[in-house]
Amino acid sequence: LDWLIAQKFIPSYFNQIPEMLNALPKGKNDSQNRTIVGGGTDLYVQQHDQLIDQNVDLISNTPDLNFVEINNSVCKVGAGATATDLMESDIFCSAFPRLKKHIKLVASSPIRNMATIGGNFVNASPIGDFTVFFLALNAKIKLTNKDQNRTIYLKDFYKGYKDLDKSTDEIVSTISFKLPTQDSHFNFEKVSKRIHLDIASVNTAIQISISENEITQTHLSAGGVGPIPLYLRETCDFLLGKTLSPETVQSANEILQSEINPISDVRGSADYKRLLLRQLFYAHFITLFPDQFTLDSLK
Repeated sequence: LDWLIAQKFIPSYFNQIPEMLNALPKGKNDSQNRTIVGGGTDLYVQQHDQLIDQNVDLISNTPDLNFVEINNSVCKVGAGATATDLMESDIFCSAFPRLKKHIKLVASSPIRNMATIGGNFVNASPIGDFTVFFLALNAKIKLTNKDQNRTIYLKDFYKGYKDLDKSTDEIVSTISFKLPTQDSHFNFEKVSKRIHLDIASVNTAIQISISENEITQTHLSAGGVGPIPLYLRETCDFLLGKTLSPETVQSANEILQSEINPISDVRGSADYKRLLLRQLFYAHFITLFPDQFTLDSLK
């Protein structure tokens, strides 16, 4: 920013914008009779005519719903936190060293600045990038209705296509997950028609823990290969206690293929999506354990 100002590309007052915004008087946060919206990046496309004249309450503007914090090795994220908030969070960048690379595969900068994590979950797209990301963290979500709360695993939130374990009056308020340990490894993969600025054809994430070359825990997710974002339970169960080897991963892929049910659409045929997920599943291990896995070893 300083360089842009020095070169006179932008006015010098741009440096004071954060302070100027903070100095603005805070309006009343009266959500009664308002439509609660995350960032609106998808909802306004879907329901523009219904929402354009309504009073809305953007949860990204609610401090109680926009935070990232750690307590006793558990990370809590407000549902109003945006993709950019995560990318600029020291907590998140420390926990996930490849975070910026992963998030740059998600949408464009203007969308990342507005799109909320809670909105991504509730939108319930089968290819929601952050849904897949947090499924692999075995995250929990807190559902809030006024002063009543209940907590469920994100993997239990989706009952069917756009069918959620959520009442009309509930909102997703907080996401929580255990921070990765020294023995755990995380990776996110995505393929779309364009590398950037596009929705996924298939996406997947994994968190895997290894001790003395034995798999002690796995959380694996995938999007674009079923009616909901999938937590691949049977594949996770299969990997538990297995030796980390190409043979194990190839066998796990057979289980994985039995858990998915992709359809043919504009983003690719069902067979193509099966092939994509296989390659992305292999890519997790090639990326995380390059000394043990190569593409040739997984053929």
